[in-house]
Amino acid sequence: MERMPEFAAPKLGKFNNDVRVEANLPEKANGVIYALEGFSGGLSLFMQDGYLVYEYNLFEIKRTVFKSAEPIGAVDVVTEVQSRVAEAKPAAPLDVKISVNGKAVAGGRVPITAPLTFTANDCLDIGYDWGSPVSTEYFDDAPFKFEGTLGTTTISYSDK
Repeated sequence: MERMPEFAAPKLGKFNNDVRVEANLPEKANGVIYALEGFSGGLSLFMQDGYLVYEYNLFEIKRTVFKSAEPIGAVDVVTEVQSRVAEAKPAAPLDVKISVNGKAVAGGRVPITAPLTFTANDCLDIGYDWGSPVSTEYFDDAPFKFEGTLGTTTISYSDK
């Protein structure tokens, strides 16, 4: 499991990017796949009772949550989160598409994004949310360690 301060981490949640995570999911998996920053603002991709959930927490003012319609099941998966900024300006909306093994399972529009950074005192975590938890959904279970096995995580920027 890894941690990286936001200033050194990939700029998730405010630029066009793709996050690809290889994972082995147990039945009704729980835990954070990745989380950037914390309770005062950030974003997180996590499993909750087998459902895949993405939350964008805009400084506790607006929480946008996308959840798969069905549990993912016990499988080896490649999860992809595609984020695209709607306009080239600070605080622009962000379109998010979440896929599992190439099939879209959740997504939508985050209406307002963080114009700069979320906070200067937390990190990008992979496999758990070690600092303050991004989501109220797993606040009481923090650091909400991922129950499955995570393989390679790839984050890339996109100009499309």
